[in-house]
Amino acid sequence: MKRIRLIDGLRAVAALLVLLSHVAFWTGASGQDVVGRLLARGDSGVAIFFALSAFLLLRPWFRHGLLDTPRPRPRTYAVRRLARILPAYWLALVAVLVVSALASSTGGTGSWPKVLAHVLVLQGLTGQTYQSFTQTWSLTTELTFYLAVPFLGAAASRALGSAGGVRTILSWCGGLAVVGLALQGVAMAWTGAGSQRGAGVLATSIIGHGAWFAVGAAIAVTATARDAGRLPWRPDGRVMAWLRLLRSAGTCLLAALAVYALAASPLAGPVDLTAPTVAEGVAKELLYALLAGLLLAAALVPTPAGSMAEAVGRHPATHWAGDISYGVFLWHVLVLQVIYLATGRPLFSGAFWWVLLPVLGLTTAVASLSAQLVEQPVLRRAHRRPAPVPAARE
Repeated sequence: MKRIRLIDGLRAVAALLVLLSHVAFWTGASGQDVVGRLLARGDSGVAIFFALSAFLLLRPWFRHGLLDTPRPRPRTYAVRRLARILPAYWLALVAVLVVSALASSTGGTGSWPKVLAHVLVLQGLTGQTYQSFTQTWSLTTELTFYLAVPFLGAAASRALGSAGGVRTILSWCGGLAVVGLALQGVAMAWTGAGSQRGAGVLATSIIGHGAWFAVGAAIAVTATARDAGRLPWRPDGRVMAWLRLLRSAGTCLLAALAVYALAASPLAGPVDLTAPTVAEGVAKELLYALLAGLLLAAALVPTPAGSMAEAVGRHPATHWAGDISYGVFLWHVLVLQVIYLATGRPLFSGAFWWVLLPVLGLTTAVASLSAQLVEQPVLRRAHRRPAPVPAARE
């Protein structure tokens, strides 16, 4: 399939948002003013990553159902997904364990079950994470989604082979989003009743964040149906009018900024570790889903030749930023921790910009090395097609 160039840029935006949110939290800037609330909502980058995963991984199945392209091969899919996530993750985990062992103030490496849970990427289920690896709860959810994709994709491609298949898939996406939002409400209520681990696992599960995955899947099936000429709505109808609005990158970006501002308001709850109310938790989940969908829609808008968007998409820096985005996600909290250990600065202190600049610079350097020396070589090998088997001679 043709590579969508601006998707690389969107990956970079998601990773940068997550980095900004952690720097704001560690420095205490997130609780200071309006700007702090905006920085704290950088955790919405996780929603963008989840929507991207659903869009990119389910799209081949939708294309199979609507455009009769080759059916994705589960074995090839599994090898490529594991190659994308695990080698770089294990390298970062080794670094986290070394720092934890050397610096007693970090809490140490913990028990063998804790280490094993991290090796198997199960920390999102146990609720026990290292201070410099807290962001990797999302990888547990991501890998769970990877396991579900072949089953979801096969069911979706069968549904798309029948009349009304696009509407069916969109109804599934809507149902998943509603269930996810409801479970977020349950998780918030459960937290208020005193649960920590159980509510946390529910809130961060693939179903708990179903709205984030659903928005990526809905955009994928709609875009594929448009390519196949099988959109199920009248050209002069209200739905198509809304879709035409989403074909404007400027409209999508302005709407995304408005949604982000709402997410940074008290409507979406506190930005510290205080548990939100049920309404606040549901509002935050919904706003993050809308934000991810709008940014993804903006990245998919066709870029006319000579336009600024086309130049950004073609620029090598955009491709490079997408390549290192996973490394930025993996390494930035560890870099933060090392900087705080080296300077002796206590948590929730320090000037935001003076911490951000070295964290951003060092993380970019480490992520670049990870991409060049680990991720890209492994991915090239995983994507290498096997040599055809010679025909038997008679």
